[in-house]
Amino acid sequence: MPIAYCLLPIAYCLLPIAYCLLPFASCLLPFASCLLPFASCLLPFAFCLLTTDYCCERRVGLT
Repeated sequence: MPIAYCLLPIAYCLLPIAYCLLPFASCLLPFASCLLPFASCLLPFAFCLLTTDYCCERRVGLT
């Protein structure tokens, strides 16, 4: 795959950055677990936003 061969150096370059951010991510983990119920509450809202085009089409069809 030529595309994967082209992206490989980029991934190799980003690897140290990810390794540098790893302690910061482990620090944010309790905060993420605290936000988890809030995220599950927002999930239907996100699904509603994803289907907004469908809702708009129905609304236009009704008027």
